[in-house]
Amino acid sequence: MRTKAQTEQMYKPRGTGIAWLAFCLLLFGAAAAQNGGCAPPTPWGEANARHGRPEAEVGACLKARAWETRNLNVPIRSAVAGIVAQCEVRVVFFEGPAGSASRTRALQQVDANDREALNQALADVTWSRRCAGQ
Repeated sequence: MRTKAQTEQMYKPRGTGIAWLAFCLLLFGAAAAQNGGCAPPTPWGEANARHGRPEAEVGACLKARAWETRNLNVPIRSAVAGIVAQCEVRVVFFEGPAGSASRTRALQQVDANDREALNQALADVTWSRRCAGQ
């Protein structure tokens, strides 16, 4: 036979905070998962870029360009090659005038990371198109 204290302890609410948290995650997490983190990336432009960081600038440019191409009806490989070329040229030109040490250094860094830029662009274009429902 149970005492009154044991009965009260059995029915005492436990973990209501955890249950509430789980309920909120279930409720609001579905909307977040459905959205899939599909917020547009920060727009990239030479005006907000920083000198001396060509790899980071190419990466930011690729994300922005991939988002802009998400609704274009072109083959994915063509879109990738196009935005990589655009971004690399824009970043190298941004780094300085022709023949300058900073521009030469940027060109070397960009060329050395060309394969990585293609892979990143492919991932960015794929993500952007998935967000657009294509």
